[in-house]
Amino acid sequence: MSMLYKAYRAIRSLIFHEECMACGGYVDDAMHGICLSCRYEIPLTNYWLTEDNPVKEMFSVWVPIEQGSAFMFYAGNSLWRSMIHRFKYGGEWQVAYNMGRWYGAELKASGLYDDVDVIIPIPLHPFKQLKRGYNQSRYLAEGMATAMGIEVDAHSTRRQRNNPSQARRGARARWDNVDGLFKVVKPNKLAGKHILVVDDVLTSGATIATLISAIREAVPNCRVSVATLAVTKRISTLNR
Repeated sequence: MSMLYKAYRAIRSLIFHEECMACGGYVDDAMHGICLSCRYEIPLTNYWLTEDNPVKEMFSVWVPIEQGSAFMFYAGNSLWRSMIHRFKYGGEWQVAYNMGRWYGAELKASGLYDDVDVIIPIPLHPFKQLKRGYNQSRYLAEGMATAMGIEVDAHSTRRQRNNPSQARRGARARWDNVDGLFKVVKPNKLAGKHILVVDDVLTSGATIATLISAIREAVPNCRVSVATLAVTKRISTLNR
C-alpha cells in the first residue's frame, strides 16, 4: 500500500468516521467516532463533572492545580485499553484526535474548564517522536482544543532527555526516572494563563506532576489543570 494511499485513508477516516473506533461498526459523524452501542459500554469516570474527584485530589498533594480529570478507566484487556494502544503504538493517530474531540466537548459542557487559555500536551523526546512518527498526546490535545475553541502550545515546553518508559517501574523508580525531565523554553508565552496539561494515560502521575512543577517554577503567575484520557482504577481506589 503506497504512503499516499495510507494518508488518504487516514484523512478520510478522520473526516467521515465510517467505522466505530472501538467495534468497527457504522458510526455517524456527530458521534466522534464511537457508535451508540459502544458509548453505553465505555467505562466513563465522569470526573470532569465535579471538582471533588480522585485525579484532582492526587495531584493537589504534589502541586497546586485548578482542576483535574480523566475521561475513562484504563483496566484489564478491555476494548478501550486496546484502542489506546492502537493510537499510542499502532500508528492510528486519528483515534487520539477523535477521542480528544469527544473529551473536549464534555469538558466544555461541564463549565469547570471555561477559562482555560491553552492546552499543553506532554512533550515527547525528538528521538522517540521520530521513531513513533508522532506524539499521541499532541493529537489528543488537538482534538480537545478543536472542541473547546482554544489553542494548543506544543513548543513552550521541552523534554530534555529520552528517558526509558515508565511501564513496569515501581513508584520510586518512576519519580527518579522523570526527575528534571522537562524545561520551559518560552515562559513569556505562558505568563498569566490557565494551562491545561494533557496526556493519554494516568498511572502514577509522576510524569505529569514533573511537567507541572517545571511550568510553575518558570511561570509563577500561571494556573494549571490536568486532563488525561484514561486513569487506572488503582489510583481512583487509593484516593477514596
